[in-house]
Amino acid sequence: MLTIFVRSVLLYAASLLAMRAMGKREVGQLQPFELVVVIMIAELAATPMGGVGIPLLYGILPMAALVVCHGIITALSMRSQRFRVWLSGEPTVLMRNGVICEKQMRKTAMDLNDLMEAIRTAGILDPSEVGTVVLEPGGQVNVFPKADFRSVSANDLHLQVPREGLPLPLVLDGVIQHENLNRAQLTENWLRGKASAFGYSDLSQVLFLCLNTQGEMLIQGKGKTKTDQVSVLDVDKVVW
Repeated sequence: MLTIFVRSVLLYAASLLAMRAMGKREVGQLQPFELVVVIMIAELAATPMGGVGIPLLYGILPMAALVVCHGIITALSMRSQRFRVWLSGEPTVLMRNGVICEKQMRKTAMDLNDLMEAIRTAGILDPSEVGTVVLEPGGQVNVFPKADFRSVSANDLHLQVPREGLPLPLVLDGVIQHENLNRAQLTENWLRGKASAFGYSDLSQVLFLCLNTQGEMLIQGKGKTKTDQVSVLDVDKVVW
């Protein structure tokens, strides 16, 4: 039993390393050749996991081979657009200017039920509100409403809105995020001073502290049930 447990752990670790070696895209968006690799890795891991008589290398070495093949194919795809199109395909327009493209629907083996499902998934009930539908190479269907039915934006109203970017977490569970602190071109003394203004003499007492692109700091202490938000930096000094 212990042998099976250890083999399972080792094969799980090997599978995880193989997936990480292929990059993050495998988790969220699979191209056809990537889906094949994922399925084969799962099969290679499952066979030695249950069969104690099968050497672990019979599962690990093929995984390594698949990772190498994936790396070669990915490199070729990045270098050659023609090879990338042949391997993964191109985006296909299923609906253009509110008109269903029958030829493309048949070519991609999608029926009207699939199209209506994609439209409803996009939050649109009435197909007459749809302007464009695109089937991506990874299998995702993106639906875009007509201009008359899309949400009003600040640009439509000619409004000037502040720049919005990714907030920088500076303290997570009492640990200073030095990389983000350097990115913001701020010092640890500055950070400690701002935290002490809220009664946190030691940053280990801080559960979460982040700084947004409007120069506002959000801070919450460990064991606290409320957060504090205050402007601590001029907008013109936001550099990330």
